[in-house]
Amino acid sequence: MSETPLNLDLTDLGTIRIFCKQCRASAELPIAPLEADPPERCFHCRSEWFTTDSPQAIALQHLFRALVQLRNVDQAAQYQVQLVVRPDHGPLMSRMSK
Repeated sequence: MSETPLNLDLTDLGTIRIFCKQCRASAELPIAPLEADPPERCFHCRSEWFTTDSPQAIALQHLFRALVQLRNVDQAAQYQVQLVVRPDHGPLMSRMSK
C-alpha cells in the first residue's frame, strides 16, 4: 500500500496548536508575529510550558516570525515553500503539481 504525503502551502496554516502533556488540553495560537511571549503555562492545569527567554520560547517566537515572512512572499517570487506531512517515516517521494 502506498501512502501519499500531504503538501501544505504556508498560506494554508492558520494556527499552531500546543498540547499540554499533563492534562491533554490544547491551545491554538494564530500564525502571526507573537506580540508577547509564548504562553508560559497551560491555560487549563497551569503546568509550566515555557520559561521566559528560554531557548524553546525564543525558538517558538522565531518560528512564528519565519512562518509569517514566508507566507507573505511577493507573488512574483520564483519559489513556493510547502510543509510536507507524511503518515510514516519512510522515504519521501513527492512531486509538486504545476
